[in-house]
Amino acid sequence: MTDEYQDTAYRSDAIPVLPPGGHPDMDKAFQRLPWGHYQNPVMPNTMETQLAYARLFEDESDAEDGHPWGESIFSVSKGFLSGLQGFLYILYMCAALAFFISFLPLAAHTLGVMTRGGSVDEFATVFYSYLYIYLVIGICYFGGKYGRLLLAHLTNKRQRANPTGLYRREGVVRIKEGKEVFEAPFIEFDAYLVHTPSGRGGRYFNLVLQHRYSKHQLWMKGLLTDAMDQKEVYAYWDMLQQYMDVTRPLPDVPLFEPFRSRDPVTAKWDERTGRDPFKWRKMSPESWRKNHEQTYRDRLRSTNFHHPCILDAHIQGRGLALPEEPRGAMLA
Repeated sequence: MTDEYQDTAYRSDAIPVLPPGGHPDMDKAFQRLPWGHYQNPVMPNTMETQLAYARLFEDESDAEDGHPWGESIFSVSKGFLSGLQGFLYILYMCAALAFFISFLPLAAHTLGVMTRGGSVDEFATVFYSYLYIYLVIGICYFGGKYGRLLLAHLTNKRQRANPTGLYRREGVVRIKEGKEVFEAPFIEFDAYLVHTPSGRGGRYFNLVLQHRYSKHQLWMKGLLTDAMDQKEVYAYWDMLQQYMDVTRPLPDVPLFEPFRSRDPVTAKWDERTGRDPFKWRKMSPESWRKNHEQTYRDRLRSTNFHHPCILDAHIQGRGLALPEEPRGAMLA
């Protein structure tokens, strides 16, 4: 295993013996999801969001630290700054498109002046009539392109202020509560499929990570919130497990594609398999909806997520016998 990962990182093939613990009330009310056997990390209802996020990164140099979802941190407190990053990307792309569109009338006007044998003053008039347009386009283009890098720095500072999230290379979960931060190994959490009334006669489904040995819990909202299909939550849990498991590459979903080359295990996997580094980023939302969405929905519907839990086999009181209590002996 590479030195890039700490000894505490989650390794599905080296799970230690864990002490007894749990929350019987949670077990009665909700479904505790099994660990292991990752099958289908694609959540169709989140794919357009993921594709938009992945397309923020045109090349490897854009994948800097500080983004809410990357090769080492899966933030659960992305907030306003990350949304602003998306807006700046849209601004940047619109400015690039506006440049090419505005170039056509500029070329037509210039050609018209040339064919008439226009004077220098006429050329100057055409030039100045487009100067302010290109000035605005330039501000939007460079503001969008480099503003995202500034926001990545600001987001990185914000993550230090509110580090709530999952940390792949360390194998820990951090939860900020008030002014304090709770930290525990990933393997000390149980995952629950939690349901709440939707108000329309149905149910919303969410994923909650509950610390087995305390009352601390983390609602995994953000990427997937209030799902109508519980299988999307199963797929979400599959994705998070594979994300944290350093014996496996990062999940092959758009969210992590820009960062795959920065993760040692994933980079080796991609080199060995010849994976296209722009597999997802080449796909437009329209192409996803037209050519791929139904296939992945059918795949999700047919996936069986019910399987033995590999973690329970290492927890005393579940798959392992409880430790014997110390016993004294009455001497005659």
